[in-house]
Amino acid sequence: MKPEFQAIFQQDVEAVDKYLYNNGYISKSDDEEQKVTDAEFYALTARGKRIRPVLCIEFYKLFGGKDDITELASCLELMHTFSLIHDDMPEMDNDDMRRGKPSVHCAYGVDTALLAGDGLAILPFEIISDSALKSSISSETAVRLINCLSKAAGNQGMILGQRLDLISENKKVDLDFLKKMSSLKTGCILSASAQFGAILAGADDECVRKAAEYAENFGLAFQIIDDILDITGTEKELGKPIGSDEKRSKDTYATIMGIDSAYSEAKRYTEAAVAEISSIRGSELLCELAYELLDRRH
Repeated sequence: MKPEFQAIFQQDVEAVDKYLYNNGYISKSDDEEQKVTDAEFYALTARGKRIRPVLCIEFYKLFGGKDDITELASCLELMHTFSLIHDDMPEMDNDDMRRGKPSVHCAYGVDTALLAGDGLAILPFEIISDSALKSSISSETAVRLINCLSKAAGNQGMILGQRLDLISENKKVDLDFLKKMSSLKTGCILSASAQFGAILAGADDECVRKAAEYAENFGLAFQIIDDILDITGTEKELGKPIGSDEKRSKDTYATIMGIDSAYSEAKRYTEAAVAEISSIRGSELLCELAYELLDRRH
């Protein structure tokens, strides 16, 4: 990514981090009664890539937004972190490390991890509705955001994707199944992130559609690269155990297609994502971001 775009990306990440660490909703605490919010704070400060809130912020700016929307953009990171906490638990992937730190259920216990995930899943709706009540956004915009996020995360979105992931263990699946699973498990929240930015900017339906299509293709590419890194990466690079798909007897793009063909597929989805927005003036950062993540090592 060009240095000027990398600098903008880093500014977005720093703004999101500042909000997540000092938001008034979640804070570090030694109070036993506040152990759940302490676990939430622990998970959020593990420092992920912040791709989802950055997508929200950059699509907001792409479609003419001028205000600071860090608070609302951070709702996407809250929802994503909820999914990671639950995904790592023994009942799901049973992973002991996340982002280079012990998973929340290892650090705080399964009971607290369950509640911390629940809390992070609900908090975005409190933040969005508070924004409307404070007149920071209109009630109509709040409803659109809540509708978008609840559909993306809910029973026909990310949760269904997680279910498909579970039932794929010890089972031969095909590429159509993997595409559906990845589109739901990974793509839905990414798509919601891009749509959030477009909605907050007051973009028309066609622009919202373009944002969603970019992010859905981006999400498929992202998942395929994850599958490849689970084979070719290292625990130090990824901050989590590698080979987890093989241990759980899961077919992935990389195991079905082979690493080279899987990478070509990821590139095809990346190019499809870029094609949705490349004609829009100011889309260069988002286009470069897609290509940057295609060749990531973590």
